[in-house]
Amino acid sequence: MNTWHTYLLFFASMMLIIFGGTFLIRYTRTGDVLVDQLLGVFVGIVLLIGSIFWKIKAK
Repeated sequence: MNTWHTYLLFFASMMLIIFGGTFLIRYTRTGDVLVDQLLGVFVGIVLLIGSIFWKIKAK
């Protein structure tokens, strides 16, 4: 059964993959740190941690 925390976990992991991958590629190629991609990574991390705690608490 899929619940909201499962979808939130999936969304957070997708954010980390997309924004984190783009951030790492850009940083290794040019050495630039783009704030929008860095914020996307931090939001993804916060959502991931929150959804994991929510899933543990829901059990």
